[in-house]
Amino acid sequence: MHSRDIPMQARTLKIIAALLIISAVIMGIIGYRISQQDAIRDQQRQTVATQADSYTYAQKLVIATRDIAKGETLTEEELMQVPYAIKVEGSFATVSELLNKRSKQDILKGSVIRDSDFESDSKLAEQIQPGHRAVAVKVDEVIGTGGFLKPGDFVDVIFNSRATKETNDRSMSRRVLRNIRLIAFGDEVEGEKPQPVTNESSKKANNKDGGKRSRSAVLEVPTDEVNRLVLAESAGGLRLVAIGEADRLAREEMIASGETPEENEDKATLMREVTGFKPAPPPKSIYMYSGDKVETIRVRN
Repeated sequence: MHSRDIPMQARTLKIIAALLIISAVIMGIIGYRISQQDAIRDQQRQTVATQADSYTYAQKLVIATRDIAKGETLTEEELMQVPYAIKVEGSFATVSELLNKRSKQDILKGSVIRDSDFESDSKLAEQIQPGHRAVAVKVDEVIGTGGFLKPGDFVDVIFNSRATKETNDRSMSRRVLRNIRLIAFGDEVEGEKPQPVTNESSKKANNKDGGKRSRSAVLEVPTDEVNRLVLAESAGGLRLVAIGEADRLAREEMIASGETPEENEDKATLMREVTGFKPAPPPKSIYMYSGDKVETIRVRN
């Protein structure tokens, strides 16, 4: 009995040992798979977190650093640009866009500044400097310097007219205004954000009155010169002459340093200076006396 039980016990132990080994292998495989799944989850969490951080810091909005009362003019001190997790409709991305704007309602500290916090001001009126007026003049591709003028450019205004009574029967040209800022051209206004174009038809519609197809230009004219410009346009033709950036900057530097740019009164250019023809000499006159009467007879040369 004992001799038969020993082999039986040995086989049982071997089976148990084999089962334990197989179980260990299976558990190892299961553990490996679980660890791999955990690693994948961790990696996904890190990726999502990284993407969230990137999105958060890529979006920057302007908030109020203190309570702003209704009617108060905004300055740089009460505005701050901060990272924001989501995009807010009607918000502002830079502080400079909000400077000198007047709030139409109370704005709480920490609030995102929005368009709705302000009155919808006229884009044109915002651009006019004190002591100036905005005057529209008719233009075409030639008058508007080939249609390449943009709001913010500076121009001289040239008046030209054919021989009329107002010009003493002489064709002439003369610069009537100089260093005039263009604040609108066609449908473009200086300081206005360009509207996004959604499709080709919208693009054509937006460009209908812009550039070479513009029919009007709005000039920022000193108040004392408005009448001169209006009379010049009604009496003859106008031409806008673009001023180069270098000349404009040089003039601004002179003014900043306290110097006064030399701007002598322009003389009219007459047609004979263009053609080179000299005016015909006045006809000779012969005076005929008959009693107390005098008759003048003009003799052609």
